[in-house]
Amino acid sequence: MDGKLYKTMEFIMNAFLLNVLWLVMCLPILTIFPATTAMFGVVREWQKQKDIRVISAYFRHFKGNFKQSFVLGILWLVFTCFLIGDFIITNQMNSSLKYALFAFFFLLSIVYLFASITIFPVIVHYRVSWKDAIKNAMLLSIGKLHFTLLSLVIIAGALGIVFYFPAASMLVFSVAAYLIYALVSKGFHTERKVQTNGQTAAV
Repeated sequence: MDGKLYKTMEFIMNAFLLNVLWLVMCLPILTIFPATTAMFGVVREWQKQKDIRVISAYFRHFKGNFKQSFVLGILWLVFTCFLIGDFIITNQMNSSLKYALFAFFFLLSIVYLFASITIFPVIVHYRVSWKDAIKNAMLLSIGKLHFTLLSLVIIAGALGIVFYFPAASMLVFSVAAYLIYALVSKGFHTERKVQTNGQTAAV
């Protein structure tokens, strides 16, 4: 019982520390992608090694993945603005084409949302270019749809908890990342190889 209590307290302390680091590093806004990638990098090590130094591991992943994740963050921001703009323009159309465009952009938004969930685990799990990271995130999110949907439930649950209990924001996001990576990594284990630029990268 003492061992289980110690492990539980250790998990809570590590999750709290990781969560605080993530919140602080997200403050500049433009660093949200690098900060989130670093959080998933720590979670990956945490699940593999069980015993890690959260602070040093976090900043190591933040620095190591900064360039790639920052570029992806800019692309995500641009694509988000593109989708919003398309919906606004389409909504102002009077043509019958309006509904077909709405359906197209809705499906595109769904794929975009799914890829947004798996992109961070993909970045820290595979050493590939940002283009291959996007491609693999899309393929994994659709190919393992049940994991993606469960991850959406986790995110919705985390946001719901924070909405009703704002103080939970100091812990709940890192726990959600831990659970999401645990789910998505099952997709990595069932698909041992990914295709990158015509070559096979073993996991």
